[in-house]
Amino acid sequence: MKKTILFVLLFCFANLIQSQTRIDGSFSFQTDPAKKYSLYIPSGYDENVPNRLMIGFHPFNTSRWDAESWCDTLIVFAETNNLILACPDGGIDGAVDDAIDTAFTTVLIDSVYHWYNINPDKVYGMGFSVGGRATYTYGLNHIEEFRGFIPIGAAVNGTSEVNSIIQNAEGKPYYLVHGANDSPNTRFTPIKNALEDNEALVNSILMPGVGHTIDFPNRNEILTTAFEWVDSVNCAIVTSIDFEIIQTLDLKLFPNPISENQSFSLFSNESIQNDIVLKVNGIDGKAISTSFLNSIEKGNNKLPISTANLEEGVYYLQLYQNGELVKSFPFVVN
Repeated sequence: MKKTILFVLLFCFANLIQSQTRIDGSFSFQTDPAKKYSLYIPSGYDENVPNRLMIGFHPFNTSRWDAESWCDTLIVFAETNNLILACPDGGIDGAVDDAIDTAFTTVLIDSVYHWYNINPDKVYGMGFSVGGRATYTYGLNHIEEFRGFIPIGAAVNGTSEVNSIIQNAEGKPYYLVHGANDSPNTRFTPIKNALEDNEALVNSILMPGVGHTIDFPNRNEILTTAFEWVDSVNCAIVTSIDFEIIQTLDLKLFPNPISENQSFSLFSNESIQNDIVLKVNGIDGKAISTSFLNSIEKGNNKLPISTANLEEGVYYLQLYQNGELVKSFPFVVN
């Protein structure tokens, strides 16, 4: 019941603060009693239309960096490009790519989807230093959630951190921002070549005279150029037909809350064909079950999902079509 109460409190809190533009919050997560995050909502946010979302991974240096300071650093960039900015915090050790932090990032992304009107075809990731490394590792491990990436001065050791997952980069746009004095033979060229070898769509800037810093000249202009390229390439990848379907699709999951002796039904206002995958995840992002359907028909559909082995708490049901995330539903087992 504690997880259920937490979700309700978070949902209510988010509804109260949506009118603000700068949000620093926290909630109990796993072993951290106050796991932090920071959000920025641009002045152009419109709750009536799907909006673009950028996940920002902060650098490693606890004397300067956390979710709040990183969000502050990127505010001008986010406002310029009309981006909702969500920054998970790396905790007391400052490493935003620890297991607890990656699980928290997944929950934060799902929560932002429920707090705001997000376009799933306009979700991007960026980060500097260790945050740049997390842009690669978290992004490639959760490739279905993202449509493009901007790693900045990524603190990687060649391709060692991504060798087992680099194939997931196929077809995704990457714009690498790096300093020419920041060990490019280790941190830039090898992973750029690996992305290209795995058929990612790659653009980059290697800034002369710049070392390992986010405080390089014309930062916001360079990051805006990177984002505009990633966003434009993504727009070319996502067809207008696919976008129209996602925009008009109305899906409802019921009953919710659900007890262990009940079955889920899904209402859809349109038929969905081909290669449908249903995944159930815990609130910590851990995968619990996967089911497959040939189609979802217009109207009510019984789903082949059992809640018999689920404890009381909050979970997520995610619907994928042809490998792309269409909808994520939170549900409560009581």
